[in-house]
Amino acid sequence: MRRKITVLLMLFIALILSGCTENITDIVTKEKIKVIENPDSSLKKVKVRTDGMLSEVGYSHPHPFGMGNEVLVDLKYYEQHNISRGDIVVFKTKNKKDQDTDIARVVGLPGETVRIKKGQVYINDNKLDAFYGNDTPSNNSDSWNAVTLKENEYYILADVRWRGFNDSQTAGAFLKHEVLGKVVGYENPGIFQK
Repeated sequence: MRRKITVLLMLFIALILSGCTENITDIVTKEKIKVIENPDSSLKKVKVRTDGMLSEVGYSHPHPFGMGNEVLVDLKYYEQHNISRGDIVVFKTKNKKDQDTDIARVVGLPGETVRIKKGQVYINDNKLDAFYGNDTPSNNSDSWNAVTLKENEYYILADVRWRGFNDSQTAGAFLKHEVLGKVVGYENPGIFQK
């Protein structure tokens, strides 16, 4: 009898564990982009036109992603590197006559299934455990149907989702050629220098 209870208990534990999902972590992506004192001439200044990346991650004033500010973009970065989860990118908007590009973060990669449940991003049913994986300022009721990405497709989201007017939540997946460059930093505005 004791052996049957032990076997049943082990089966019960195995069933519970098989239903658990693993987390996908991102320990590489930094919360803040860096200040670049003397930017290389190969970097392009891009004006921020929406405030979807205006999250509270400890920037001092002025926030580099404040509307009208400029960030530095490497337009040739993806000629030599793969697009990675966590990259902040400049991408072509879809069907927007008044704005041809925007800035947001890559969260889903080709072949993955991305789902948002109560503000939390899941990749292949695994929780994205990263500072940008959960939109805590939202009311946590945002849930979207799963999207399976094809070859050369990426899922791009603003860090502050309700401000992401041009990202994947409204435009769907983005093709690799629609990702124009990687945001690598911003120039010190010098307003605090004496």
